[in-house]
Amino acid sequence: MPSRTVSDPDLQYLIERRAGETAQWRIHWWTPTSMVALLILGVLGAVSHHLFYTSLDGKEANDQLQKIRYGTALAFFTKMTLVGSVVVGYRQRIWYTLRRKAMTLSAIDALFAVTEDPTRFHTWEMIKNSKLSTLMAVATWLIPIAAVLSPASLTTTIAVLTNSTSCMAANLNFTEESYNDFRHPKNISGFYGISLSYYNTTDVNATTPGWFDYWDRPSKNALRLSVMSVYSNKPVERDDAATSACGAGWNCSYSISFTGPGYQCSEIASGVGANDSVLQLIGAPFNTSSLVPAGINIYQAVVDNGDYANPQLPLDSRGQPIERPPWPEDLGAFKTEPKLWIGYTVDSSQPLPSDSPFASRWKTIKTPKIFTCDHYETQYSVQFNYSEGRQSTTVTNRTFLNPIIDTTLAQFPNDTLDPSKIEPASNYIFPTGDVPHYKLTAAYHALGHLFRAWLRGTIELEQSWPLTRSDVSETRLVDQRIYWPIPNLQDQLQSLYEDLLFTLLSDTHLVIGINTSVPCMKSRQVNLFQYHARALWLGYAIVILATLIFVGIGFAAMLENGVVSGTSFSRILVTTRNPALDRLSVGACLGSDPFPTELMRTKFRFGVLDDVDADNSLYRDVAQLGERPAHCAFGTEAQTSRIVRGRTYAGLRGVGPKKKKVD
Repeated sequence: MPSRTVSDPDLQYLIERRAGETAQWRIHWWTPTSMVALLILGVLGAVSHHLFYTSLDGKEANDQLQKIRYGTALAFFTKMTLVGSVVVGYRQRIWYTLRRKAMTLSAIDALFAVTEDPTRFHTWEMIKNSKLSTLMAVATWLIPIAAVLSPASLTTTIAVLTNSTSCMAANLNFTEESYNDFRHPKNISGFYGISLSYYNTTDVNATTPGWFDYWDRPSKNALRLSVMSVYSNKPVERDDAATSACGAGWNCSYSISFTGPGYQCSEIASGVGANDSVLQLIGAPFNTSSLVPAGINIYQAVVDNGDYANPQLPLDSRGQPIERPPWPEDLGAFKTEPKLWIGYTVDSSQPLPSDSPFASRWKTIKTPKIFTCDHYETQYSVQFNYSEGRQSTTVTNRTFLNPIIDTTLAQFPNDTLDPSKIEPASNYIFPTGDVPHYKLTAAYHALGHLFRAWLRGTIELEQSWPLTRSDVSETRLVDQRIYWPIPNLQDQLQSLYEDLLFTLLSDTHLVIGINTSVPCMKSRQVNLFQYHARALWLGYAIVILATLIFVGIGFAAMLENGVVSGTSFSRILVTTRNPALDRLSVGACLGSDPFPTELMRTKFRFGVLDDVDADNSLYRDVAQLGERPAHCAFGTEAQTSRIVRGRTYAGLRGVGPKKKKVD
C-alpha cells in the first residue's frame, strides 16, 4: 500500500498554519472595539436626541411633522446602535454557553436565531440552559421600545403669545365732510370718496354770484350702512378688518378716539302719572297715560318735531330750485335737531294686586317710562378687540361736548310744542355762512335722520298680541320673541346708534374714513413644543444601562473564551467539521426539510474532539512537528471535552495546495 509522506513545503505550511491558529487565540481588536463603539454611538444618539428636543422646547411648533421625523430618526439610530452592541456581546456569550453545556440542535438553532426570530423564545431548553443569553436576546427586542416611546416626549401645548406694538386702525374723522365737494370728489384708492349726505344747489356749475349748496338727504351708502347695522344687531366690520389691524393669525386689542354724533338720554318719568306736571311744563308730546297699563301703547316715539323740511323747495332734474331768486332767507338752514321723545312699558312679571285699578285688564305689574334724547357732538373712546377674526367693541368713554344745534322749540299757550317757532334764531346753521361747519352739521344730521327713521311710531297692546306701527320692532330694541321693548331701552338706544357709527368703519371709501397708527396689544394662540426630558431619559437610561451590563457580559465571555467568536457562516462551517456529525447527518446534508428528528434530539457541545479522523491522517502529518494538535468543533457530549486556555487547537481544513501525495 503506498505510503503518505509530507514534503518540506507541506511541513512549512503546517508550521505557518499552527502559528496562525495560535495567533487567533489572542483577542482581535475589531470586535470589542465595535461593541464599545456601538454603545458610545448609542449614548451619543440619545444625547443628540435630548439636545435636539431641548432646542425645540418652548419654541413655536412649526413644521411639526418634520421635527417629529428628525426625533424619530435619532431614536431609531440610538436603538440600532444599542441593539447592535448587545448583539455583538450576545454572540460572545452564546459561545461561552455552548462550550459548557450540551444542548439539542433545536436549542442551538434557537440560540443562533432568536435575535432575528422571536418565535424561538418558545424553546424551553434554550431558556433553561442559557438564561443570561436569553435575557440578552430579550433585550434586543425590548430596546426598540425606546425608539417608539422617546418621540412622545416632545408634545405641543397651547400658549398665548403677546406683543405690545402699534396697529394701523380704521378711524373716523368727521371734519373731512366739512371740506368735501361733490363737484370734485376725493380720490380714495382709485374710487370716488363717498359722503354721508346728498346736496342740492342753487347753481350746479358754481358760477352764479351768491350760489350755495344745501343739504338734501342722507346718501345711499349711509342708508345702506344703517340698514346693515340694524339688521346685524351689531357693528358691521369689513371683511379684512382683523387681518388689516392685527396681521394674519393674530388677535389684537386697541383703542381709538374720535369726535362724532351721539344721543344723550335722560329719564323724566317712571310709573303711572309720574311727573305729569313736569312733562306738561316742558311740552312733552305725550305722558304716561298713553302707555300701558293706563293706555294702549307699550312703545311710543315722537322724533320729528322741528325736523328739516324736505324738499326745501321744488327742484328741477339737476337738484336746483325751480323758483328763481330771491329765495327764502332760511333756505337750507338747520334750525334744530329733533329731540327724541320715547315712551315704553316694562312688564315686571309680578302679579298685579287685586285692588289695582288695572286688574281688569292686566295680570302683572306694568310700569310706563318716558325718556328724552338730545343729539350731541360727542367725544368717543372705543376699545376694539379682535379674537379669532371676530370683532367686539366697547365704549370706554363717552363725553357729550355740545348740542349739534343749540335751539329749542317754542310752546303754544297750552304748553304743547310749536315746531314752527324755534329759538334762538341766532343759533341756526346756514349754508351761506360757515360752510365747513354747515357740512359737518349736515353729516351729523344725516346719521340722526337715518336713526330716527327706525324709532318713530308706536307698538300697541290693545289685544293679546302687540300691533306694531314702528320699524323699531325690526331692531334689537324690541324682544323679538314677544315684541315688547327691552327693559333697558334707554341705554340700548344709545348703543344702537353707536353701532351705526362703528359700522361706518367698514366702508373704506367713505370720506370720513381714515387710518391711524395706535398702540395695540397683539396676541395669538400658538402651539409650542414642550419637551419632557424625564420621559425621554427614563426609557433611554434603562436601555443604556442594560446595554452597558450586557456589553460587560460580552467582554467577560470573550475573555473567558480567549477568542473573539462570531456567528457568520464561515465560523459555523469550521466549527462543525466533525466526522461523527457526518455520519449522523446522512440524508440531511443538502439543507432539506424536514430535518431528521433523531439528529434534532441529539445533544451537542462545542469543545475539543477526542477523535478526529478514522485513520488519524492529520495527526500523523502534524506529529512531525513534535506535538499532537487538538481539534475544536461541535460534537456529542461524550465525544467532546472542555477547551483549555493556552493550548493550540487545529481545525480539519485540508493541508492546502502545497500538499503533495507521494506513492
